[in-house]
Amino acid sequence: MLQLGVEDNVGDGLLRISRELIKKALALISQGSDDRAEELHQVRVINKRLRALLRLVRPVVSREFFARENRRLKKVADRLALFRDDAVSQHTLERIATMVSSAREKKAFHRVREVFTGRGLEPGTLERRREEAMRKAARDLREANRSFQAMLIPAEEWHAVGPGLLKAYRRARNHMLRPLTEGTEEAFHEWRKHVKCLHYQLQMLEPAWPKRLGTMVRRLKKLEEKLGKDHDLAVLERLLSDSPEASGGQREVKHVTACLGRQCKKLRRETVALGKEIFREKPRKFARKFSQRWNAWHRPGEGNTLL
Repeated sequence: MLQLGVEDNVGDGLLRISRELIKKALALISQGSDDRAEELHQVRVINKRLRALLRLVRPVVSREFFARENRRLKKVADRLALFRDDAVSQHTLERIATMVSSAREKKAFHRVREVFTGRGLEPGTLERRREEAMRKAARDLREANRSFQAMLIPAEEWHAVGPGLLKAYRRARNHMLRPLTEGTEEAFHEWRKHVKCLHYQLQMLEPAWPKRLGTMVRRLKKLEEKLGKDHDLAVLERLLSDSPEASGGQREVKHVTACLGRQCKKLRRETVALGKEIFREKPRKFARKFSQRWNAWHRPGEGNTLL
């Protein structure tokens, strides 16, 4: 895991992290193993980590730099996302199929899985398009690497990361309120994006406050995974509902989507409970405590063993 070290100059440490992340992504793109779908997934994760790093320094870098690099990384994300939805939906369908018990639901899942797995592009077309997307992603990431290494961070120590972290924590906490009041797929998905961003940022900064941040990182990961499963269920339900005849038939799809809906409700209850536990502390209080730990930690030879 790439993290800031106690001896790091903050700006140099963030540039090192971005450089290593991009290097890893380019290696994944170029190696082309048998599990190409997993490599694409890992490149997407790295791209999200880069966007989280960029948001961490957003308050202290130029608006032009942030807008340009965020736009570039979003383009990579959008291009690769197209090749993840079908694979995730098939996996989700198979996972939920193992959880049903009634003979009617088992029969419906069997039929929908049979049809859903067989649909899509002509053999070889998906692979060619995926490789083209990966090549374009590599080009964009190389350009991003050049820009990141020239990035100017006109702030030092806590002032370089504190404002961005406060904003990320506040957004993740505030976006928890919409699912509580609206309960929509869009609200939960938007919350997930902010939870993921904060999760990646705290991972980078974890050495500054290992005990508190280690616990938060683990809980945020658990929350993110639950929100991710909820999103996967919602995407699959939408795909099936939009074309029931092409997915096994009206009756079968109705049984499957009803089961998906029940799983969504269960997951959403769990995510809300976990979110309330994670975000009990108000943003400014959290940031104030963190800044005190940071100032004690980020002095060579002083306070480096703080928990």
